[in-house]
This record gives sequence, structure tokens and C-alpha cells, in this order.
Amino acid sequence: MNNKAPRVVKDSKNRFYVIYYLNGIRNRVSSGSSLGIDIHPNKAHTSEGLHLALKLALSIHEKIEARELTSENGSSTQLQFTVTVFNLPEHYKLSYKKAFSITKRRFLLFINSANQSKFKLSNYTHSEASSFLHSKLITPSSFNTERKHMSSMFSQFTRMYGCTNPFEKIRKMKEKPSLHKSFKDVNTLLEDIKLFNENLFLCCLLTYGCLLRPHQEIRSLTWGDISDDMSFISLSGHRNKSGRNRIVPLPEFISKHMQRGLHTDNIFTGSDKPFNGGYFKTLWSRYKAQSNVLEDLQTLYSFRHSGAIEIYKRTGNLTILQQAMGHASLAVTLGYLRGLEIPSLKLSDMPRL
Repeated sequence: MNNKAPRVVKDSKNRFYVIYYLNGIRNRVSSGSSLGIDIHPNKAHTSEGLHLALKLALSIHEKIEARELTSENGSSTQLQFTVTVFNLPEHYKLSYKKAFSITKRRFLLFINSANQSKFKLSNYTHSEASSFLHSKLITPSSFNTERKHMSSMFSQFTRMYGCTNPFEKIRKMKEKPSLHKSFKDVNTLLEDIKLFNENLFLCCLLTYGCLLRPHQEIRSLTWGDISDDMSFISLSGHRNKSGRNRIVPLPEFISKHMQRGLHTDNIFTGSDKPFNGGYFKTLWSRYKAQSNVLEDLQTLYSFRHSGAIEIYKRTGNLTILQQAMGHASLAVTLGYLRGLEIPSLKLSDMPRL
């Protein structure tokens, strides 16, 4: 019987333990004292405890591999084990955790198929890391995302052992900003969408009139997020991309199409559960397939872009636009404007003689 790889757990009092198996027998330790390992996770601050617990788990695994704790070999090598036991902290968003786990699974499959699983962390090179990132056809955006995931994973362990992180040395791919072409006649388009689907119509209204993001912020809206007088929407930091609390006005041209339900109910489903993450993406694809109104490069996000253009043209104020868009910084807003059909310079801005 092969021994299972050690794993780190945390109890209700925030104490870390390592669970490992010897000859099929389950063992649990809170420090390495009984195993001759000078690592004590629970004597450290909570922020460092996880690092030490993972280091203890790796040390126990290496002793099992070296047959110092049992006559049987462990089931995974150092590199494979390290990646397997790594998990993101609880406070990370679920969507990020899902994307991260996809990268992690792909890497484990890659190192096994490429016979790289026997590498130690200190021996894993820039070239091998680059081979993984280029091992499938991938967009610049996806490449940069997987690079970020792997760099984050490796950094935790390379700091412990004083070796370099091979993924940090890999340059990001240059991303071309995607253009979501704005709408010339929003009213006509909205009337057409309303005939197609009422939920998609309300989503488009909120995307345009409140500049909320459709697939997460709007899809997850409850009546409790909307003020009693239907005049504004409040989103806490964990509900929006910027991570900050956000309050946006709810225009009357939107609220008149909304019929208030129970405080905890989702505004679309009428229950405490929202539609699945791809609900509006699927609806938009179906609408686009039968529409004779849409133009090329016009997407569901084009409503948000069209709303942004309206605000900027009316106010000419970047700070107001930043607040309306829910961007964390003005730099994000400036980058966003470069992708919109807004001239960044006026004739009066040009050099004179």
C-alpha cells in the first residue's frame, strides 16, 4: 500500500496540523519535534504559520521518500507534492480559486507527461517553466494569468529554501486591448432585446445605466442590495472587482422595470440563489445569433462602454468616470479610455507655433 502524501489542516482555533500516513496508518502532528524536524508552525504568527506547516509537510514527505519513517516509498516527488498540497487562503474569491485550480491541474499533468515530476524545486529552471506556459495554444491574456498563478505558487516555497522563482523571470506577453464597440442607438437595441428576453433586457439596462459588470455584479444582485426607495444600489467590497464598497445611483428609467421582491431574493431568479455564472453569456450568444441589429465587435460589455462614453462626454471628468466605473485607481480608468472610441486629444491640446 502506498502512503498518501502529507496534507496541512487547520482547526477551529487556527492551529495547524500535518496529517500523514505510514503503512496505511493515519498520523497527525502539530510540530516536527517527534520526527526530529525543527519546525513549529503554531509557535509563529498566524500569517507565517501556514508557510511553516507546508514546510513541515514537505519535510515529512522527504523523510518518507528517504525511507527514514517507513520502509515504503511515498506516492509523489518533491515538485509534484509541493504543487499538490498548495492551496490558496480562504479569503480569495471563488472565481479566482477556480481559475487557479485549473492552472494547477494542468501543471501536474504536464510535469508527469514531460517526465519533470522528479525535479526538486531548486532545480526547476526558467526554461522548464517556460516550456509549461508554452505547452498549449494560449492567448496573451491566458498566458499572463497562468504565469501569475504559477509564480504565486512557487514564490511561497522558493522563499523558504532560498532559491529563485523560475516563473518570475518569464516576461509577460503583450496583450492587445479588446474593443467592445459602443452602440449608436441604445434605445432601439434595448427595445429589440426586451422582445427577446426580459432578464437580458434588465441586465443590459443595469450594465448601461449603472455601469455594473454583468456576469458577476449584476447576476448576483439581490433586493437587499437596492435601497428601499429604489434610488441606489450598494455593493460591498467582496462583491465587485475593485474590492471597495461601491454605491451607484439607480436611474428611474431602470427602476420602473423592476418589481421588488424579498430582501434576500435574487432580482432575476426570485430565490436566494442566482443563475449560474454563464447565464447571461449564453443568453447574449443566443440573441446575437438571431439579431439583425448588432454590429461586429458589439458585446454585452458594450453597454458598459457606451455608458462610460456618455458620462465622459457629459462631464469630461476622469475622477467621476473612475467612480462610476468602480475602478480601483485612475490608472485603470485611463487604460480603459484608450480602448474606447473617445478621442484622447482635442485640437486645442495640440502644439502651437
